[in-house]
Amino acid sequence: MLVVEAGRFGGPQVLAARQAPEPVAGPGQVVVRTVAADVLFVDTLIRSGRGVDFFPIRPPYIPGNGVAGQVIALGDGVDPAWSGRPVAVHTGGRGGSGGYAEQVAVAVEELIAVPDAVGLPEAAALLHDGSTAFGLLDGTGVKPGEYVQVTAAAGGMGTLLVQLAQAAGGTVIGAARGQRKLAVVRRAGAEAAVDYSEPGWAGRVRELTGGNGVDLVFDGAGGELGRASFGIMAPTAGSPRTASRPAGSPPSTRPRRPAAGSRSAGSPNSSRRSSGSGPPPR
Repeated sequence: MLVVEAGRFGGPQVLAARQAPEPVAGPGQVVVRTVAADVLFVDTLIRSGRGVDFFPIRPPYIPGNGVAGQVIALGDGVDPAWSGRPVAVHTGGRGGSGGYAEQVAVAVEELIAVPDAVGLPEAAALLHDGSTAFGLLDGTGVKPGEYVQVTAAAGGMGTLLVQLAQAAGGTVIGAARGQRKLAVVRRAGAEAAVDYSEPGWAGRVRELTGGNGVDLVFDGAGGELGRASFGIMAPTAGSPRTASRPAGSPPSTRPRRPAAGSRSAGSPNSSRRSSGSGPPPR
């Protein structure tokens, strides 16, 4: 089978395809034939060498930390119902590795069964941001009628947060930079979109909420969030409003890290992962 390997740290030019032995499913494992492998911004940081202080990965290595595909082989002790199932799954340990491969061997308890109505490329795209977005909604809660601010709202995480907050009954105000991105925010379902590269954008948000401020903030770029930040929040009962960042300043563009209340799709507490005893009904 083919894999893509990073022979050294650097730009995309360090990636090279090579032949590798096909994996064999051990006890409690399955082999998944890859249809789509996700590519995250953090993958590019690790490959560049800028993540050496945070991740143990060293070249040569096979990048990638998640794939979507079809189960093609079962190890001992695996429910036969998994055979042929479309799945998504994380690969590798902290930081991820092994995903840029035509086949991967993974533990059955790490599998996420993909519904028949969902395409495998879409499942791969949702493997990380999707589970994190659901975790954020679960951890913070959006109540019907609340005003919700989503910054960096045109990105992968941001558009998911816009849609999920709107589906939960929130009135969503998305913030992004430039008209092209604002159009994406509106298509995602935001009630209003503001350009945070323009002076006074926080004041515009206050106007949209009737002067009361928003109830909840999600930063789609991975920065601060909660019910008391940004200087555009409604006061919390019994406590003064705080500002974790000067009002009107753009959100963080640093690599996303797991936020409080989030969980990965492969974590033991995830309610969206299938049990290793067998896949859910189709």
